[in-house]
Amino acid sequence: MSDCEKIKVISFDVDGTLVDYGFINSIWFERIPKLYAEEKGVSFEKAESYVKRQYDRVGEQRLEWYDIEYWFRIFALRGSWRDVIRDCRSEIRVYSEVREVLENLRDFKLIVISNSPRAFLDVELEEGQIGGYFQRTFSSVSDFGQTKKKGELYLKICKFLNISPQEMVHVGDDRNFDFNTPKEVNIVAFYLDRSRRYSGNFVIHDLSEFEDALKRIAVPDKSTNNE
Repeated sequence: MSDCEKIKVISFDVDGTLVDYGFINSIWFERIPKLYAEEKGVSFEKAESYVKRQYDRVGEQRLEWYDIEYWFRIFALRGSWRDVIRDCRSEIRVYSEVREVLENLRDFKLIVISNSPRAFLDVELEEGQIGGYFQRTFSSVSDFGQTKKKGELYLKICKFLNISPQEMVHVGDDRNFDFNTPKEVNIVAFYLDRSRRYSGNFVIHDLSEFEDALKRIAVPDKSTNNE
């Protein structure tokens, strides 16, 4: 029996894996520039260019980059950032195969590991009506103060779940943080490439392919499913 056959937990990324980027893009690149344009009396195009430059100036390595409340302060926007999230909920779109795959994998313990802030993550799972499939959800930004999913984060989560890294499978669409990084700490990982540019033994192009691949390497350990 291979190590893969001892799998107890399946971990999913969210944006680009379970839901598309419509929701977060509408917040960062449509609503916030629109509010800034209205506040400053400039064109949307000028506001969009300025807002993007400020995002780039801060950069993805800082926690502030992910914090919508921070950007409301920086841009001196009136109103509530919560209203922006609420108004963009209609842009949340779950990929077509996701619900069926999650239903079929219920014998495993399913969790989420995402670098989205919890203010976004919880809304995406709730509005997408898929939150009920997951026994735990983890935000690297909100729960661990880390901007990216690093090896130590995966290990902390394994320790929290009382499993070894070899007892987890992770799948996501970031080739570095969802694929290479978990592999470095002995977690079985699949790279989800919806663009179909890449191929390989642990490259899949939708989650139906992931489900099929999982059947070949793992059987669920039901003894920990309901912990």
